[in-house]
Amino acid sequence: MDIGELRKKAELGSCVAQSVLGICYLEGIDVEVNYQEAFRFLSAAANQGTSRAVLNLARMYAEGLGVRKDVIEAGRLCESVSNSEFLVLIALGRFCSRGTEVPADRGEALRWYSAAVGWEGRVGDCEEIEEIREAKAYVRRM
Repeated sequence: MDIGELRKKAELGSCVAQSVLGICYLEGIDVEVNYQEAFRFLSAAANQGTSRAVLNLARMYAEGLGVRKDVIEAGRLCESVSNSEFLVLIALGRFCSRGTEVPADRGEALRWYSAAVGWEGRVGDCEEIEEIREAKAYVRRM
C-alpha cells in the first residue's frame, strides 16, 4: 500500500482514503499505530458519512484507544449507522449481550441479533457468514 499517496488523497478530502488511512493507523498496517492520526482521519471520513469510519471510531471509544473510554458514545456511534450496516448490528448485539461496561440487556441483544439474522443472504464474506451463525445461535438460545 502506498501510504504517501493515500495520505495525499486523504488530505485532499477523499473519504475513502481518510477511512483506509485511519484504519491503517488504528491497526498498524504499513505504519506505526498512531491513535491520534487514526482518530483524525476516521473522524474526517465519518463526518462525510462513511459508516466503516464511524464503526472504527466506535471501537476506539469502546476500547479507549487514544480517547477516553466511553461505551455510551461507542453505542451512539454504532446506532447512528445501524440501519445500513450489518456489522453494526452484530457489534450492538455483542455489546448488549456481554454487559461489560453497562448492564447486559438480553432483550436489546436479541433485537440487534435478530436484525442481523435478517441480513442472511446479503452477506458473503467468510467472516460475515460466521457472524450470521453467531447471531442465529443467540436468537435460538433466547
